Amino acid sequence: MRKLLTVIFGLVFLALVGSSSIYFFAPHILVEAGIEQERKQSGLSRHTVEVDGHQMPYLRGGPSDGPVIMMVHGYAANKDNWVRFAKHFVDRYQVIIPDLPGFGEASRIDSANYNIPIQTQRLFEFAKALQLPRFHVVGNSMGGWLAASMAMTDSEALLSIGLFAAAGVHEPKPSPMAEALAQGKNILLMEQPEDFDRVIKLMFNHPPAMPQIAKDYVFELAQKEKPFNEKVAADLLAERIWLEGKLDNVSLPSLILWGDSDRVIDPSAAKVYQQQLPHASVVIMEDTGHLPQLERPKKTAKHYQRFLQQVSGK
Repeated sequence: MRKLLTVIFGLVFLALVGSSSIYFFAPHILVEAGIEQERKQSGLSRHTVEVDGHQMPYLRGGPSDGPVIMMVHGYAANKDNWVRFAKHFVDRYQVIIPDLPGFGEASRIDSANYNIPIQTQRLFEFAKALQLPRFHVVGNSMGGWLAASMAMTDSEALLSIGLFAAAGVHEPKPSPMAEALAQGKNILLMEQPEDFDRVIKLMFNHPPAMPQIAKDYVFELAQKEKPFNEKVAADLLAERIWLEGKLDNVSLPSLILWGDSDRVIDPSAAKVYQQQLPHASVVIMEDTGHLPQLERPKKTAKHYQRFLQQVSGK
């Protein structure tokens, strides 16, 4: 499922080449070129570091002496989910966006565990390897679960947390995704080529238009990564750490942000997080799905910028 979402960054290249042989026989070249171009335009460069036996590629941008924001992606996603959002912060902040172990370009180790406590520790080790000072952390979906887990584990290392459609608490109103998981089905993974449109519609309230050849390319990648994504899902579900009742002592400023049309984690979960975090503010974005930073990057960035200004008092 790698690049399921960030493949849209390469579509402008696909549109430009029309019926060229590259379009038909090597679409990955154009997709990769589009992704790299998006990174450059957002002022981000790729680096890598080893953490717990895993190679962790990450994107970095902004002033080296600026306040640090770590952005954490969700399940079956990768660092490029944040690129269009991140460009609104690199003028002032040092932006760090890792591929979590097991996802994106990071290492996948069959014998390793990828549950929330272990991934939380890996993120702290990642921050230590980069010698980061106290930092803001914002996460989407599973990444939000990890951000909240980091705050619960060592809030002294953090400046604030941002929870964008965060997993980790029970939904008062079960989403289609939650209902499927209750039946033992992971509807984020694709079985057949036609599942592509289903998954995109699940993620976005306004799915991006994509040519069929790009859809086919993403489906092939998804099929290759499906077995390991299933392994990670099994790790998460085997030791699911629900956060209700565990965040009362987290005094960090917190932004809880959700799309009102989220079909992966129902917006009703935002109130649960709000009740758990004593210093939380909530934003519900209209006409927005599960990936606000990707579906509406500029508007989502404005909400987060306003939050950071309140945190810093500037």
